Amino acid sequence: MSLQLITAQTNWALELPEVKDHIDEAKAADDAKLQELIYGVEDELKDGYGIYLSEATYDLLLDKFPKEILIWAWPIASITSVKYTDGNGDTQTVSSDNYTTDLFSKPARIAPIDSYAWPVPRNSINAVQVRFVTGFTSPAVVPARIKEAMYLMIADGFDNREDKGWRFRRLSERILTKYKY
Repeated sequence: MSLQLITAQTNWALELPEVKDHIDEAKAADDAKLQELIYGVEDELKDGYGIYLSEATYDLLLDKFPKEILIWAWPIASITSVKYTDGNGDTQTVSSDNYTTDLFSKPARIAPIDSYAWPVPRNSINAVQVRFVTGFTSPAVVPARIKEAMYLMIADGFDNREDKGWRFRRLSERILTKYKY
């Protein structure tokens, strides 16, 4: 199982001006460092918590169909397609009428309807491809508690530029655990 980025995000949950409002001593000369921290914290939320804040498109690649497909990312905006490589090496698309989705659970789930069984894909690596869109539709709808945790992590990274760990990690982790899959 692996994730492949198809379309990268074009916006971020936090913008530089709002981050600077939370860091009193930030100057224009600090803009590049703060921007790196914004990107780094959002990446940490993806990698450490499975929280994908900004819209992006991914492929989940599987070797075969499991009973239920689990997507360990939150939030999932939509499932674009479920495809597989058949025994002849051709790509086939499973009709969305043949599966049901639960995009609200953590992890999100895709399962065949009762009257359908997943097809048998070719015996090869990454024979099943699930394309989906992650993230919130705009930064304005990102939960305030997640933004609060991000502000804490960015401020701590700004104040403590040595690799000693983030002091507010415990508080931000407590906040983010609610959203973790």
